[in-house]
Amino acid sequence: MRITGGLARGIVLKSVAETILRPATDYLRQAVFSALGDVIVGANFLDIFAGIGGYGLEALSRGARAGIFVENSHKIADALQRNLEAVCKSSGIKNESRIWNVDALKLHTDEQFDLIFIDPPYDLVRMRGNEILAQNAQRLRQESNSRLIFEMPIDVHLTPPDNFRPLRRIGKTGKNSPAAVIYTMA
Repeated sequence: MRITGGLARGIVLKSVAETILRPATDYLRQAVFSALGDVIVGANFLDIFAGIGGYGLEALSRGARAGIFVENSHKIADALQRNLEAVCKSSGIKNESRIWNVDALKLHTDEQFDLIFIDPPYDLVRMRGNEILAQNAQRLRQESNSRLIFEMPIDVHLTPPDNFRPLRRIGKTGKNSPAAVIYTMA
């Protein structure tokens, strides 16, 4: 996996040998960020179930101000830290982002974010996807250009909270293909 655009384009992200890790594909991330356009510039973000940081690091490379990465595994969080340092060094970005090594389902923060990236294990999406969406929708800044991006299996369709609507669904068709839904305020 690599950064697909912005100042750190081409940087290869280091991974770990973890069976629970399923990084977002370069294709899907590139499509998501093309759809987001300029809302990334200057944004603060939350990358929940961050893994090695694909979504948040891509956001930093493309002009986001800073963010919080949430990753439960210490081993994966260590790889994420190395990736964050490499992306910031390569692109000349001052590192103002933080990594929280906590369980994403038990995250407590009153902070509000311009962008929220959610990429949980697909089994968790099938069991608790609507709950995860509703919990994190409350953390999105109440502005028209705020976006929540949720990666899920292509065959899953979540029910957004009343004040949210899907803006765009991105993904290729296929049994095990990933999709990303971009939500915005209704």
